[in-house]
Amino acid sequence: MPGKVLVVDSDFATRKNAIATLMRAGYMVSVAEDPFAAANVAAQERPDLVLLGDSMVSPSGLALVGRFFSSAATAAMPVLVIADTPERQVAADQAGPRAVLPGPVSGPELIDAVAVQIVTPGALQHAPASVLNDAERLAAVDALRPDSSGQAGLDRFTQLASKMLQVPVSTITLIDKDRQVYASHVGVGEPWASVGHAPLEYSYCQYAVTSRQPLRIDDATQHPLVQNSPAIPELDAMSYVGIPLITDDDQAVGTLCVVDSRPRHWTDHEVGILNDLAGILTAQLNSTRRNHGRHTAA
Repeated sequence: MPGKVLVVDSDFATRKNAIATLMRAGYMVSVAEDPFAAANVAAQERPDLVLLGDSMVSPSGLALVGRFFSSAATAAMPVLVIADTPERQVAADQAGPRAVLPGPVSGPELIDAVAVQIVTPGALQHAPASVLNDAERLAAVDALRPDSSGQAGLDRFTQLASKMLQVPVSTITLIDKDRQVYASHVGVGEPWASVGHAPLEYSYCQYAVTSRQPLRIDDATQHPLVQNSPAIPELDAMSYVGIPLITDDDQAVGTLCVVDSRPRHWTDHEVGILNDLAGILTAQLNSTRRNHGRHTAA
């Protein structure tokens, strides 16, 4: 058999045609009609490829892409999205799948696209550039970048996160197109603490931002997205939780995150604490943007 494909599409006729085409080509096929079912099937059956039909090109459907590569169990699964219009193709591309196939597609086109993705397995090597380089997102990041005297209003969040979750490192990180900028930090090592930023190759936060989903890493050496990151040997970033900071105009600008120097199973309670802090922080960031100002002391 050439591989196993999970087809996710709410339209019965489209789903039926895709299944028939793939099975004729020798693929094993699993099916899901909605994002919730798809996440469960993918985690249980570990397909070689996830195929999202055009009916999944919606905010709820495309959020599935982020959930897949935010989980260690599914991060290495390629995701291929079929999108029938230029507008849907842009939206699908910004969700961060491995590839977007303009639709409607013929049977041979589908088989060729699936075959290409299945022969190149593995996790993303970096966060999707289409998301990182989005002009509106970068403008929001720039508006929130604190000046040299404006971090005190953010420091209370990193201090609280570090204390409440008992971790050595906590940061508020803004993700630029080619680096992560520390708007506030506790415990970040040198030289990054002094310069105030680090290259994206060190960044776990980039994946939380582009997926727009909380990213929980219990053991970085076992997580497909970050297991080769230089942050493991150089910064002892062995476990991580990052909550994306999404502004009120829907721009994912960065994260509130915590890092431990040992593998650690993060509990739902701990992630909930960080999520609550991130919610309060996001409200403050929104206020900053509305007032067109920089962060001020608390």
